[in-house]
Amino acid sequence: MDFSTKRMNLFIVLVSSLLMLLVSNLPFKANRYGDMNFHTESKNLALFIKGKVDFDKVVITKAPGPILFYTPAYLLAPDDATDEQLWLLAVVFLSIITTISLLLIFRIGCVFFSKEVGFLAVLLFFIFPIHCYYSLGILAEIPAFFSLTLGLYGWVLAYGEPHKKRGWLVLNFGIWLLIMNRPNAMLLLGIIFVVILYSYYNNKSFFKNYGRKLVFTFLVVTSFSIGGLQLAKLTTIGKSGENQESLFYFVAHQGRFQFREEPLDLRFWDNTNRADSKDYQNWVKSRQDLSKEITQTNRSFNAVYKEFLVKDIVSHPFWTTRQFFIKCLYGNLNIISKVPPNQFVLGPFKGIIGYWSFLLILNSINLIILAGVALFLIHEKSLIKYWIFWGITVSLLVFHGFTYMEPRYVFPSKVALYIMSASGLYRIHFIKKIIDKISVIMFPTYKLLK
Repeated sequence: MDFSTKRMNLFIVLVSSLLMLLVSNLPFKANRYGDMNFHTESKNLALFIKGKVDFDKVVITKAPGPILFYTPAYLLAPDDATDEQLWLLAVVFLSIITTISLLLIFRIGCVFFSKEVGFLAVLLFFIFPIHCYYSLGILAEIPAFFSLTLGLYGWVLAYGEPHKKRGWLVLNFGIWLLIMNRPNAMLLLGIIFVVILYSYYNNKSFFKNYGRKLVFTFLVVTSFSIGGLQLAKLTTIGKSGENQESLFYFVAHQGRFQFREEPLDLRFWDNTNRADSKDYQNWVKSRQDLSKEITQTNRSFNAVYKEFLVKDIVSHPFWTTRQFFIKCLYGNLNIISKVPPNQFVLGPFKGIIGYWSFLLILNSINLIILAGVALFLIHEKSLIKYWIFWGITVSLLVFHGFTYMEPRYVFPSKVALYIMSASGLYRIHFIKKIIDKISVIMFPTYKLLK
């Protein structure tokens, strides 16, 4: 790159800090401690490392990745730190991680496209700072967001210099860390396998330079992912009834009733928002029926739920198909579920009308971003080069389209989507003209600096 990035780096750090302050004062926020699992388990692991609790307190009931992120931050806290003090440490850590991610996103856009596209990708995040929202909760979203950013950056390095190990190591580590944070991203390994087969038969040049090394990536990441998840399972055996497998069946069962008979009900899935929902009530009843079956037959939770899922999918192909497409659409919408519409207040947006008007603006921005992605996919002739960009989106949509969907579950893919969108939107003349003018100021060349 023959231009200075100092101004861009400073711009990213300053705007990110300001947006964090702004979003932290909004009337709606991410749950501070999520569902408490990551927070409690990271706290106990940190105390165990300090020698303050026994190993029997160390459990990893869900994805192990977030524990790797939050435990180091919690180690900095005093032994008697309150939950709020730990939360503050986590938020500071997450803010730093998101800022680093944006710095990398800019560089990914620069190397694969241009400095203007990299700049526009960062602007899209600033226009719609959903990453700041998730940085205020002890969740898996930001760790997964950072992990995919690492994976994309690794692929950029590997693509430019396939003979060097650095890029491949970063790529492998990023994908592995993504799966540790979001095991639902494991379908990305299937995308890698398809890319390898396709390049072997239809793109010999790509296979020679990259496909062979992607075989190594597939084998290494698969092995380490299975090993990491099994290690987390072994750590928890005998200490908790929760584990990854039972969690999968529980969530998949929940998803069988999402948008089942109420395809237009977008309310959040809990008894506070949907107590009167037919789908929600049927889900509760099904859980009760399955619990009785477990007791009466003395079969395991996993066996009973697995049998139900198979039978239900086979018995209702129309519902299954309709649910899949609605879930994919729902995953790309932004719904504020923490505040009832009639109690919504945000500046000039008040009440039910203000609530829906604000959501309309939010989702209009989202539609523009998706339109940019569509332009990119239509005009880009070498899509295999961008396999990880579209692959992660396909992986998450397919997985949650057939299980249970929340917009936050596909949030990590925003890294790839926004970069592709920036490339597509930059093709539009008036957007290109604006970004080009700003770029003259933002990126002084080294020649001019001298």
